[in-house]
Amino acid sequence: MNKNRFLVVGATGHVGSKIAILLADKGYDVTGLVRTDGATIRDPHPGMIRYVTGDLSHAESITKAVEGIDVVISTANGIIPQKRSDTAGSVNEHALRLIDICEQADVRRFVQSSTPSYPGEHRVPELAGKRQLEQRLQASTMQSIVVRNAAFMDVFLVMGGFKQATDRSAHATVNRNYGFTKLWGSLTGNLVEKRGLFLAPGGAGHGTPIIATRDVAEMIVGAALYPGTDDLLIEAGGPQWLTWRQIADTIATKTGREKVRIIPIPARLARLNQTLARPFSASAASVFALMGFVAEYQPHWDSADTVHQLGLPTQLTVADYLDLNYQSDARVRQPDGRPAMTGETPSVN
Repeated sequence: MNKNRFLVVGATGHVGSKIAILLADKGYDVTGLVRTDGATIRDPHPGMIRYVTGDLSHAESITKAVEGIDVVISTANGIIPQKRSDTAGSVNEHALRLIDICEQADVRRFVQSSTPSYPGEHRVPELAGKRQLEQRLQASTMQSIVVRNAAFMDVFLVMGGFKQATDRSAHATVNRNYGFTKLWGSLTGNLVEKRGLFLAPGGAGHGTPIIATRDVAEMIVGAALYPGTDDLLIEAGGPQWLTWRQIADTIATKTGREKVRIIPIPARLARLNQTLARPFSASAASVFALMGFVAEYQPHWDSADTVHQLGLPTQLTVADYLDLNYQSDARVRQPDGRPAMTGETPSVN
């Protein structure tokens, strides 16, 4: 695999940036797909990463980007968009064309970041779109590796009202300069610190194999370097299956509170908000749809065997994640790593 060339689609996203850095730091030949000339991964890293400008909506630029590439890794999604025109539907539609282009360019292996499958996924645009991608990859001439990710700590802890637990990456999803997430953050961002309250999809007893984006990236890189030639479907969960009550108790311990109380977000409320938001913002509706999914579905994944098989590092627990990212002085970091007072809007390039 050392001789292979890797293209990371979504290289300046939260997970994609970590994937590109991991591969580069291991000495692999890595190119990141970026949308504008001069864009780079802003997190510090010693590895060499090249960049190629292209957009999934422009077939000609993607055809050029995949020339000479052996392995394509795609983490592109439209849940919290980087461009106003991005939606879960449009991004997944363009991703289907990406697969066609990769086949024509003789790409050998395609690694797709995906989502869990559950009976109500037709109500969630991102999940429905990812299932179409999986089906297309099953019929592909390329070797396909699909990594289905559980709920991200880096997203759901912060959107639950715990801004002070934002991942240190300059590319953290919750720091994107997007109107809906900025509004959500302004309304809920300091609930844990100021009120001792936490928003939990499904309520206190609802559970999830919640996973850190660092470990999602490790899982995808491990899969991309897999020595076999067979197709793989990996369900990527964290090291613990936890209820939101257990997660809130961990937060209380780390913040020195006696108790963090749960405010439940029922699935039906999330779906109602999805319906109300749809006429005004497809992306906001997609976020509520994803909340409804997390509030309704409780996958019981155990990834220990996969971690061992792929030779991955020990996964981060919620307590480990907070040790790395929580800031007890009620300050939040700018995307470039500098501290900024809580209430200050993080700057995003």
